[in-house]
Amino acid sequence: MRRLALVASLAVLAAGCGGGGDGTSASADDIARAATKSTKKGSLEADFAISGQGLTGRGSGVFNTGKTRSGQLQMTVTANGRDTPVDTIVSGDVFYMRSPAFARAVGQGKQWIKLDLGTIAKRGANLGGLLDASPTPTNALAYLEGTTDVKKVGSEKVGGVATTHYTVNADLRRAVERASGTARSSLQQVIAQTGIRKLPLDVWLDQNGYIRKVKYDEHSGRRQAAHVAIELHDFGAPVPITPPPSDSVVDLLQRLQQGA
Repeated sequence: MRRLALVASLAVLAAGCGGGGDGTSASADDIARAATKSTKKGSLEADFAISGQGLTGRGSGVFNTGKTRSGQLQMTVTANGRDTPVDTIVSGDVFYMRSPAFARAVGQGKQWIKLDLGTIAKRGANLGGLLDASPTPTNALAYLEGTTDVKKVGSEKVGGVATTHYTVNADLRRAVERASGTARSSLQQVIAQTGIRKLPLDVWLDQNGYIRKVKYDEHSGRRQAAHVAIELHDFGAPVPITPPPSDSVVDLLQRLQQGA
């Protein structure tokens, strides 16, 4: 009987030291490790909902989450009661976007506009409204690498998967220290452009240590943030993502400078 009681006590203690979607509580390091694990899997699929700055949108996509980030997503953005499709291909810090709303900007014979986030940051251009229509899960996972404190909300299902919901605060400077490649440069751009150092997020963690959902405010500049919710699923191996042909692309910053 004493041995049985000891085994039971050890089991309870071990459960209390874990984290995930089984009702136990996670630490800040657990959340950061889950973000790392979700990133290192290779690729993931994501479903998005965004709102803010007079627009709302929903969409889905697939993303490679390695050092050279890439992905493609399809969004439907609603503004002033009108729905507009937006297709995006991500290649590192470069976004390629296609939409009927860009027809005048791209001109005849072109389909895509190109946004180089590194160049945008250096020149201080504010194109946050465009970027709100193209959220990426890699940014959210990079933010979570800097998690500093955690509060458990409760148990919930996300896409039919049992998870535990937490509210967390992320230290973006800590996230930069842990990041590499384009994820690191993206975090540095967020800090430089917005001045934000701490970011609150809601995160849902499953029993296998994967991030299943994230909600947060995305700051694309010194303006009102966009509210972003992302559900993550189908973690797997990297997938091929190909940028559009160069002869179908217009560099938006170059076009704006020519028209200035």
